[in-house]
Amino acid sequence: MAYFSDTDNAPSKFLSGVGFQLSLNKLPGVSYYCQSVTVPSLNLAVAEQPTMYRRLPEPGDEVNYDDLSIRFLVDEDMKNYISVHNWLRYLGYPESEKDWTTFADGEKYEEKQYSDGSLFILNSNFQKKFEIYFKDLFPVSLGGLNLDATYTDTEYFAIDATFKYSMFDIKEVGATTFFKQSSLITPTVTLTSGVATVDGVSTLSLTYTSTNAVSLVINQGVGSVAIQGTGVTKNVDDISHLSYNGVISYTITATSADGLVATATTTATLPTQQTSTNRTCIAVCDESGYQTLAGMEVKWNNFRTAWPDRKFYLLSPTKNGESGTYRDPARSPIYYLNVPPSFLEEVDPTTANSTAS
Repeated sequence: MAYFSDTDNAPSKFLSGVGFQLSLNKLPGVSYYCQSVTVPSLNLAVAEQPTMYRRLPEPGDEVNYDDLSIRFLVDEDMKNYISVHNWLRYLGYPESEKDWTTFADGEKYEEKQYSDGSLFILNSNFQKKFEIYFKDLFPVSLGGLNLDATYTDTEYFAIDATFKYSMFDIKEVGATTFFKQSSLITPTVTLTSGVATVDGVSTLSLTYTSTNAVSLVINQGVGSVAIQGTGVTKNVDDISHLSYNGVISYTITATSADGLVATATTTATLPTQQTSTNRTCIAVCDESGYQTLAGMEVKWNNFRTAWPDRKFYLLSPTKNGESGTYRDPARSPIYYLNVPPSFLEEVDPTTANSTAS
């Protein structure tokens, strides 16, 4: 009982069961003089988890609502009674097109069948205090009118009616949601990124701002960052393995003292880092007569062993019409350049010439 005696929420008055009012959106001009109404009970389905010794209950994933049952006084013009009667007729046994259109206050089929409704609970001053909002109401039963000439005193008709619905919610009149969270602390956070390259070294900068946060965490291995900080930097070489096709994303999560969470995400494109695999090597040779074919073969094999994945291009300058012992237009440049057979085999295995000397 400490909750009531030790907090500001201790009630000074208690809820009365005599103050309530029911209204239906579909019938705004009909007042239901309720004598009694029961706020329906709801039940959560329960699953059972078997163990070695006994079955343990676990929360299920389905909530079941009981019917809404009311008892209301019939007005002298029978407007409220006839309205529910015609609604039931329309849903269950329409005899003509007129029955289909009597309650067609909306163009959509759902609007013709259902109506949202509100049960207002009044405070001690008979002012609306709470609203129980029912979604997709429709009647399923309506009690009969018991006419009896032997009544000695004036007795007013009280009719029972039962409604089905999809769900109901409870909120305080004037509140925007069921749970008032205006007093809870909500965090905010932003995150931006940028890449810069200086002297061949590329770095990624993550810049963030936050309010009302007690913790800030960035994923992708960054971890917790300072609340009063502004950003962190990462070497691109250290994070390139986390990217996909050169693109990397980071998400920062801010948590407030009340446990509320806010996130922000940024995406950056990382520059392509030069490696032994993607570095291009070009050799320009104007003559190699002092080299032997066997010597060039050894040098090429040593090069390829050291850098097996590096691309290599060979450019050979020639002049049309020149002739001589090593510049013979009738002979391919691969002969007088002493291009090693292994290089030719790697370039095009189908055209390597075994007569090179």
